[in-house]
Order: sequence, then structure tokens, then C-alpha cells
Amino acid sequence: MITITTPPGTVRAVPSEADPAGAVRYRLTGAASGTVHVTATSSPARWDRFDAVRATLGSASAREWPAEPLVRIRGRAYQGNTLRVLAYSVDVPWGWQDPMSLVDTDDRPAPEQASQTLTAILRACASDYAARSDFPSLQHAARRHDTPQLLKWLDAMISHAERAQTRWLAEAETHRAQAARSLAAWWTLARWFTDRPHPVFALLLAPDRESLAHRAEYLPKWAEISRGAAAEEGRRLTLFRSEHEGLTQPTAAPESEERAYFVVGQWTGGGCVDIWHVEEAPADPGERADVHEQHQEDAEETFGSVNVVYAASPQAAADQARREARETSDRIHRELTRP
Repeated sequence: MITITTPPGTVRAVPSEADPAGAVRYRLTGAASGTVHVTATSSPARWDRFDAVRATLGSASAREWPAEPLVRIRGRAYQGNTLRVLAYSVDVPWGWQDPMSLVDTDDRPAPEQASQTLTAILRACASDYAARSDFPSLQHAARRHDTPQLLKWLDAMISHAERAQTRWLAEAETHRAQAARSLAAWWTLARWFTDRPHPVFALLLAPDRESLAHRAEYLPKWAEISRGAAAEEGRRLTLFRSEHEGLTQPTAAPESEERAYFVVGQWTGGGCVDIWHVEEAPADPGERADVHEQHQEDAEETFGSVNVVYAASPQAAADQARREARETSDRIHRELTRP
């Protein structure tokens, strides 16, 4: 559980177990209620780099319309999200991409105090998610889940950019050819006017808005603009193709071998356990026994206990210890109530 201090009071957020897509839902109690959905996501700069965390008000995917339970403050439900860009420190403005506004279900902006509260909740949940010891595994799961949709979008974007680049290049060539013809026609008229001055030739040579002289002047500029637009589409194509290639390259899953952990804490009743400390146990049996004995002595002084749990990370070890505590409590309850 994490505790968040907000203007209307304290908010407590309890994370769920991660789902197959790498998402974790934080259940809120206290000054705010509802669910915050947090997941690893692709970077705003490059879709093939999953170095960002998105927190969304509500339990739905961040790329879908948020669903209940939305986060409520004093009975009013709100929608919105924030993005933590891990490439930057939390202390710089670009380390976060907060929404322009947080709105309620009637699309009304949240009051200032509610907006501050919601932003604090979103940032706290996103920071807690990014600090998890199993974050690399969550990133891998999120990437595996999002890649098919990202590739579908990139395919469409690549096709659109290719068509746009072809169109801009064709327009540039058309403008260039028209400018050359206009300039050639102007010089032909100029020679005719020199050989035989005539009011019609003078009218055609005059630099008005639709004259040959004016077209010969502005069409090369239009051709340059079109070439610049084609070059910009080319840069976009290079990025899209690079992202597409990055997403299609296989990535190895993070090491998930289970190891022994000491989980130090105290049962608080009803299958709940207050965990004080989680530490990976030494590989050497003798050293492991010595460390276990030391933790046991320290825990007994404060009416605690030490359990050895096998898991892939400290966070997974803590979760496993809590599950075992609940299962033990349920088993004891069944035995005591058995007829």
C-alpha cells in the first residue's frame, strides 16, 4: 500500500497483481475512491522503446475509453491520465506529460483542488509502478501485448507517408515544369515584343497576378515548398520504418528464475501480514543459516517472524508471502469451523 497526501486528505492505494499485459490496478480508498490503471507503454519519441509509464483514471486500458470504477472525489467521477517518461528525471517538467485538463463524466474541467489531487494520485501510482523490482518483466509483457496494435498503426502510417511523399514530389516536379514553361513563354513574348511592339504583347508581359512573369517567379518557390514537404515525409518514413523494424525484432524475456528470499514481517490477523523487510538469501547454505538466525532474533524482539519464500524478485517474494499468509489463515478458519 502507498499513502498519498492530497489537499482533501490522505489517499491510500493498494496495487493488484500484474495482469498478463503487465498492467497493475491500484485500488484507492480514503479521500478518493476508484481505480488507477498503470502500465508500461511506448515512449512518445519512439514506439519501439517501452521506457514510459502511463497511469489512467479508471480500470480500462489507457488506449481505450476509461471504464468504471473511475476515480471519485466527493462522489464526482473523473477521467484523465498522465505519462511518466523514464528517460528524464521526475524533477524536470518533461519527465511528466500530464493531461491538459482532467474532466468529469460530463466533460467539465475538474476544480483546481480536485485537479491537484488527481494529478498527485496519478503521479504517485506511476512512480510506484516504475520503481517495482519486477518492472523489466512488466515492460516485456506490455511490449508483447501492445506490439500487434502498434505494428498495425505503423503499417497504416508508413503507407500514408509513402503516398504523401510521392504526391509532394509529383507536385514539386509539376511546379518546376510549369515555371520553366512560363519563363520560356515570357522570353518568347519578350523577343516578339522587341521585334514588333504590340499592346497585346505588352499586356501579356505585364507583371500582374496571373501573368507569365508572376508565375515564373512564384512557381519555383512552390516547387521548393513541395520538395521540403517531401523531405519531411521522408524523415517521418525513416522513423516509422525504424520503429517498425525495432518492434518486429524479438526481445528476450527478463530473467525470471526463482530465488530464495527472507521475508520479515508480522501477521496482523485475518490473513494479512505487515512486511518490514525483503532480502535475497545468500546462496551459501552456512551463510544463509547465519543471516536467517540474525533476522529471526531481530524479528522476535518485535513479535515478528521470518519466512523463506522462493520468487523471481523482492516484490514477487512479498506478494507470495501475503498469498501464503491468506491461504494459511483460510485453512485454519476452515479447520476451526469444520463440523
